[in-house]
Amino acid sequence: MKPHIGVRLALPFATFLGLAEIVRNWGDWGFWAFWVVDYIAVGLLLWGWLAVRRGQAGAYSVLAGGWGFTCAMFYMSFFSHLAQLGSPDHGPIEHRALAAIIGILFAITVIGFASTLNARG
Repeated sequence: MKPHIGVRLALPFATFLGLAEIVRNWGDWGFWAFWVVDYIAVGLLLWGWLAVRRGQAGAYSVLAGGWGFTCAMFYMSFFSHLAQLGSPDHGPIEHRALAAIIGILFAITVIGFASTLNARG
């Protein structure tokens, strides 16, 4: 059986998120609590993806938890960026473009989360 979209998205999304966080913060990491959450999301998505790929009991619950955590994180990030559109940003991407990118990533997390909640495994 072909894996559903939440499984297929988990590995590339986690890989992208881990690398993007390095690029965005390189040279100005700031307060650790604001970026370590991204690596928690990466770890949870990878754990869930591996559990599903190995056919472990409860694997879809683990993956749904990873997507849910990541979705909540992107919810907060997206709306905080929207609220700060007029202020300067410290990263290499202009603030309006960054808000749009985060909005797209937030939508992907919603799809990953919803599809994993509906998975049969």
